[in-house]
Amino acid sequence: MKVGIPRALLYYRYGNFWNRFFSELGVEVILSPKTDKTILEKGLGKVSSEVCLPIKVICGHIEELKDKVDFVFLPRLVYLGDKLYACPKMIGIVDIVGLNFSALLRPKIKNDFFLPHFQVGLALTHNPMKSFLAYQRAKEELKFSKTIPDFPSDQPKIGLISHFYNLGDDFIAHDIIATFRKNGFLIYTKEDLPPTILENSKGFAGKIRWIYERELYNAFNYYLDKIDGICNIISFGCGPDSLVGEIMADKAKTLNRPFLQLIIDEHTGRAGLITRLEAFIELVKKRIVAN
Repeated sequence: MKVGIPRALLYYRYGNFWNRFFSELGVEVILSPKTDKTILEKGLGKVSSEVCLPIKVICGHIEELKDKVDFVFLPRLVYLGDKLYACPKMIGIVDIVGLNFSALLRPKIKNDFFLPHFQVGLALTHNPMKSFLAYQRAKEELKFSKTIPDFPSDQPKIGLISHFYNLGDDFIAHDIIATFRKNGFLIYTKEDLPPTILENSKGFAGKIRWIYERELYNAFNYYLDKIDGICNIISFGCGPDSLVGEIMADKAKTLNRPFLQLIIDEHTGRAGLITRLEAFIELVKKRIVAN
């Protein structure tokens, strides 16, 4: 039996866990290739132009997989923790895909990771003990940073504030990351911070009811006075990100911190993107020298 896992969206946080889980079940895992233009174009033909880039990308990955596997694994992550929800498009894309492709494994995750995965394992193996042990072994892969990163004073530092499924996908983020690194910047993301910081509910963060947007805001807030500039990357059409991004921009302006907001989609041109980044980099470097 072959189960396909799209190399997109939630894969960039939970992919190692899912790979291990299905391997422990004795199921062959087929990963879709890394995102490229062909995969993106496949996705564009399956969803409305109004959805955000990561949703278009995952639809392309599913198209790439569906004729090569017995099932595609596409969990519906509804909420985590204190009923902090995923964005509506992330929740709803499972139904959209299901209209055209019925061979989906689509567990519904509502905070508890164990039961939905146990049920998937049981459906595939009909062996409760095997499913239970597969989950227990795989959960070792659900690792998050436990330490706070260092902030060396002798190197310029930038915070890239965006979702893991943007920054983890080379097709989306390669030029952004490469441009900062080429100019000597250390890069900090929210994935470098421990849950104790990302899940903080004090102040404005407590009013944010989207799980990953709360993480974004908390990372921005933590880095604001520790690094030299913030670059916030938003997918065009993402309502939650747009709202939280404006709050970030306003706070950065009030505190006079260098802040760049990039809105990206499938039409974003490489040359224009790099030009904006290089202009921001010059601004940040001048501020460093001035201080």
